[in-house]
Amino acid sequence: MSVSMNNFEGAVKTAISPQRVSAALIEVRQSMNYSLDQVAVTTGLTVGELTAIENGDAADPAQLQRIASALGLPPATFLLA
Repeated sequence: MSVSMNNFEGAVKTAISPQRVSAALIEVRQSMNYSLDQVAVTTGLTVGELTAIENGDAADPAQLQRIASALGLPPATFLLA
């Protein structure tokens, strides 16, 4: 596969949207009746890291997979949000 601006543009269009991830995480967390503190303990992430994700400031795939795994969700739950 060659790298060109056309390939890059397609990748940008399919990138993870922090806002969509934020909404999905909030929805899942609230539907399970978990507080941020409870998710932090379960995932090993800090409340600050989770707050940043929920605010749409960050969407690190490794953190999202940790959250999904800790909540018993499929690994790609937030990556497909």
